[in-house]
Amino acid sequence: MTKSSCRNGCLTFRRQCPCGVEQCLLKIEGDEEDLPLEPLIEASLSNGPSQNSSGTMSVDAPPYVGQSFRTDDEAQEYYTNFARNNGFAIRRERSKGNPGHPLGVYKRELVCHRAGQSLPRKTAELKRQRNKKSSRCKCDAQMIIKKNVSKGISRWIVVHFSNTHNHELLDSEEVRHLPAYRSISSTDRENILCLAKRGFTVNHIMRALETEKGLKPGQLSFTERDLRNFLQASKSINKENEGAEFVKACKAMKDKHLDFRFEFTLDESERVEHIAWSYPDSFQAYRLFGDVVVFESSYNLYAYDRLFGVWFGLDNYGNAILFGCVLLQDVKPHSFRWALQSFVRLMEGKYPRTLLTDLDMGLKDALVSELPSTKHAFAIWHITSKLCSWFSALLGSQYEKFVSEFVRVCNLDNMVEFEHQWNQMVLDFGLGSDRHIAILSFHREYWALPYLRGCFLGGLMRSGLPASIKSFFNGSLNSQTRLRDFLEQVGFAMDILNQAGEEATLRQNYQIIKTRTCMPIEEQALNILTPYAFDIFQREIIESMQFAVYETVRENYLVRHRLMINGGHLVRCVQPENDIQCSCQEFESSGILCRHALRVLSLKNYFMLPDQYLLIRWRRESSLFPKSTGYKFRSQALRSLASIIVQESSVTKDRFDYVQWHMSKLLNHVRDMPTVDETTSDVEPSSSYDAGVAALPRTNAKGRPKKMKDVAETEAKNHSQIPDL
Repeated sequence: MTKSSCRNGCLTFRRQCPCGVEQCLLKIEGDEEDLPLEPLIEASLSNGPSQNSSGTMSVDAPPYVGQSFRTDDEAQEYYTNFARNNGFAIRRERSKGNPGHPLGVYKRELVCHRAGQSLPRKTAELKRQRNKKSSRCKCDAQMIIKKNVSKGISRWIVVHFSNTHNHELLDSEEVRHLPAYRSISSTDRENILCLAKRGFTVNHIMRALETEKGLKPGQLSFTERDLRNFLQASKSINKENEGAEFVKACKAMKDKHLDFRFEFTLDESERVEHIAWSYPDSFQAYRLFGDVVVFESSYNLYAYDRLFGVWFGLDNYGNAILFGCVLLQDVKPHSFRWALQSFVRLMEGKYPRTLLTDLDMGLKDALVSELPSTKHAFAIWHITSKLCSWFSALLGSQYEKFVSEFVRVCNLDNMVEFEHQWNQMVLDFGLGSDRHIAILSFHREYWALPYLRGCFLGGLMRSGLPASIKSFFNGSLNSQTRLRDFLEQVGFAMDILNQAGEEATLRQNYQIIKTRTCMPIEEQALNILTPYAFDIFQREIIESMQFAVYETVRENYLVRHRLMINGGHLVRCVQPENDIQCSCQEFESSGILCRHALRVLSLKNYFMLPDQYLLIRWRRESSLFPKSTGYKFRSQALRSLASIIVQESSVTKDRFDYVQWHMSKLLNHVRDMPTVDETTSDVEPSSSYDAGVAALPRTNAKGRPKKMKDVAETEAKNHSQIPDL
């Protein structure tokens, strides 16, 4: 099975450009990665797939042993592209591991589509069948990948690759007719439905798509038969009844979960017009982390021609959390106004401090009228994702240089520098008359970081859209999903999002985090902040050592990097009131003290940070996970702990022997314990569990490895005061 090009299932991108010109459509084919604002490319990634100048993976080079990928899907996509360019297709043959394994699925075998033997038919003899010859011929071509986890980061490594085929490979004209490559992309599906509504026949639709793409007849990625099947499936949807069925599903969910909330409106024909809902526990998450909200409205539910909007947030461990969803009949300003009103009502009248959205003028106008006290910003990942559509063809070979300059200017410190260097960039690249540059210039206060300093963004404008939000839209929804089932499918996607967040939280808590300075402030932050927030804080405190401090007037300081002659940031530190302010306004934006303020605090002999500069939002005590301490939590906690033990103990034979001996003893001890809880309370969260594991007695036992004798005897002495369980 190969990865379908329609990765967004029943969801499709809204292609209309913010400039309003009907012919100007955004390129969405391939779902390009967002451009990073702070390129933090680790050296470990240099061993990954080769890339060309545009940032896409090169499919000319074959995979090789040792090549690494971020995910198994990425590895499969790379092998799929290589196979297509070389005249064959691939499928998944075997996998090892399961959700109960510490590493989950940890091995996959990807083989040529002609690998293996023909399978015997299982149908009854009387049933007529086509006498179709199997294409399988025991081809040996394959790629085997295994998961490797190091320091909490997982990579998929190619451990075996063979490109030896025992059959003829197809040419480019023949290979595209293989079932693996015959698919209708989400963009094409949207266009097909549009043309079908206008009365176009199947033949006319095929010709129109070929003309739009500049292809010759027969060169589309799907056949006329595929198109007919898709249209037939779309016609079976009853849009009028589906809305009422969706409301019934919401009422049933409300009866089952009292915390589920929804509201809807009806049009003049008494049919469902708009509907918004939020799942149980969403309000609790919003109460803690609803200061910065992302309203992602870039997708349509194309089978019903409705906008699908989702409100997301970011918790204190850096996990994406879902607050609510909405389906709108259209994208007019009054529809957006209703969506915003309904969201505030679902969240019991609490307004977000900052709302990040796409570059949408209708949504912008609705925000001004409905949420006047909320700071509105255009999410930078939406801006950068549009640069290719707007400027790649116009600038040609200069495009990559333009992107680099755009990112640099966007991250400047102040508005004066931005204005000067933005105008210079526009002049250098000859974009003075471009309408898209005009839009960006006019709305620069909504997206350029120099204009957003002091506005609380929770770090989202620098880190970009979390990958977990992207994966939310690339889930299990498909073209056959009915609206009445959409509620359950989105809930399922939310459960996956929460499970990933809970697992990430547990893994962070199990990691050993060390201080890198001797400063008591760092030790204090380590004990209070989550690992995610502490990592940001630690980078700031390390960088603070690169700065010099000059007192200008009483309680005011100029902080300048040691390599700079001019410039710098002004820090005001009033000691009795513990009031700290920096001109960079990083604390106001992210909730983490900046390197300039930390440098001044060090100079003024602060050994502890004032409590107000360790925000509740970033503290461990504010965690949403674990939500319970029942069987599900226990299972997840043990899997996370076991995964780390496997990683650490597999490094050397001594570690392996030590862990194997102790785990054997632990297993025997656990089997002797009661199988029913003797108290009504459940086990404590991970911190208590860790303490319980650490307190287990190390008893001497026959059969322990000789190499571990000295270690075991030492530990027995250290724990001699602990009674046997």
